[in-house]
Amino acid sequence: MAGNLIKPYASRGLDAKKQNLNYRLTRAQRMVECTFGILVSKWRVFAKPIQLKIETVDEVVKCGVVLHNFLRTKEPTLERMTEDSELTSISTFGPRGSVAVSAISDAFADYFCSDAGCFQWPDRNV
Repeated sequence: MAGNLIKPYASRGLDAKKQNLNYRLTRAQRMVECTFGILVSKWRVFAKPIQLKIETVDEVVKCGVVLHNFLRTKEPTLERMTEDSELTSISTFGPRGSVAVSAISDAFADYFCSDAGCFQWPDRNV
């Protein structure tokens, strides 16, 4: 499971593209942690380790997200961006594929600096 995670680049001597990727990864991690915190606050099942098979845990989390979204249907929603991305073509590699993992990180870094993946407001911090 951890083999599918992208790690930030080492923090020394990074160019703007790699700093941008690190910023985006950190921001995504914060978003996931906050989102999971919302699930934990609504349903106790998420407050402690779930003693089920991994596949079942995936389904339980998905159900929690669906239930959360269903409950929010009466609340105003934020406008969401939905764009097709070439990043969906990147395949996963085993945990020992450091060259492949580096290539994936580089692909994300390139994407975030492209017109399709670039946001003007976060780039001011890089």
